[in-house]
Amino acid sequence: MKINYREDLSKIEIIDNIKSQKINGKIFSVLIILSSGLNIINNQSNLLFYLSIVLLIASISYAIYMLTQKSYRSTYNLNEISSLKAVKILNITHYRFQLINKKHRDLEVSEQHTSLAALIDFCKQHKIKIGD
Repeated sequence: MKINYREDLSKIEIIDNIKSQKINGKIFSVLIILSSGLNIINNQSNLLFYLSIVLLIASISYAIYMLTQKSYRSTYNLNEISSLKAVKILNITHYRFQLINKKHRDLEVSEQHTSLAALIDFCKQHKIKIGD
């Protein structure tokens, strides 16, 4: 991941892989496929019918989360970013920019990699709040 600041436009450009978007797409696809498969298999079993409804609700909820809480743009104005947050999921720390519009932009940063230090330096240099 690389972050560039364009002073002429006052914009931050995030250059990274679309790995997080691919993972989201795969999870969403698997949930839909499982739900559809269970509906096809479901001929007379009530348990499979209820399990397929739960999976369908989970996939719809995840789609709503992706559409309302995540941002996938690659350029942001400096005033659109409110802070840099670290979130632990399954004992793995993920970093994200919290945006003014209550969405967040996931960043591909690892603690062992030097890009974390560069990201923190970038945030300090451009007065982006770190943490909550």
